[in-house]
Amino acid sequence: MSEPLVSIITPSFNQANWLESTIQSVLSQTYPNIEYIIIDGGSTDGSVEIIKKYSDKLAYWQSKPDKGQVQALNIGFKKSKGELIAYLNADDLLEPTAVESIMRAFDVNTEFAIYYGKCKTIDREGNIIKEGQGAQINYQSLIKNGMLPNIYQPACFFNKGYLNRDNFVDESLKYAFDYDLILSLASTKSILFLNRDLASYRVHDESKSHLNKIEAYKEKLSIQEKYSKSDFFLWKWRRLKLAVAEKTGKIANGKAAL
Repeated sequence: MSEPLVSIITPSFNQANWLESTIQSVLSQTYPNIEYIIIDGGSTDGSVEIIKKYSDKLAYWQSKPDKGQVQALNIGFKKSKGELIAYLNADDLLEPTAVESIMRAFDVNTEFAIYYGKCKTIDREGNIIKEGQGAQINYQSLIKNGMLPNIYQPACFFNKGYLNRDNFVDESLKYAFDYDLILSLASTKSILFLNRDLASYRVHDESKSHLNKIEAYKEKLSIQEKYSKSDFFLWKWRRLKLAVAEKTGKIANGKAAL
């Protein structure tokens, strides 16, 4: 197997509770040719001290105020040189053989835009809430049904050859930029699912998606409307249900009441 460079970006801001575990999960990968980039937004909770502890193993890191997670990802993207790019939020984890598994598939066929696998869901202490989930999904299903439970962002690796853009993710978005990125690639290129655990997605009360469920769902609907204007009545119906959910407060994980 050849060993092309893989870039992994971690955006972080005041995530010291989990940051070290995230870093260790990247640095302990069995695949040898990884550049790891950490873009910290000027944390004041001890995160910088953690990053400095591993600085000799990082391709690049910075800690300065930025405009949030999306801009941090784009800063990291512009520093990256890998043929595949992944991003791992500062509270998520990679399985030890995640990159090696992806690169074995990439070595056989480099024509996929996204290589992804199964992802566990864990709680704030790292206990498993759900075993690994994931499945091959087609573009139309991805638009209508969203990402979960078929494709989880922490288990995705993106082919830089198809990222013909100045920015990795759209800075006009705040919550569903990963969904927009995946749809933009899947709309014209094939994506490949590997039936093995690659990552763990951590859910906790301080996460952005937990704190802003309604806003995140609105943004997701806007993206669905952008990619499938022909389903006008479907999105109109979902917006009506969203309005009811806003009034009643019956919304969980961005979609349960919808």
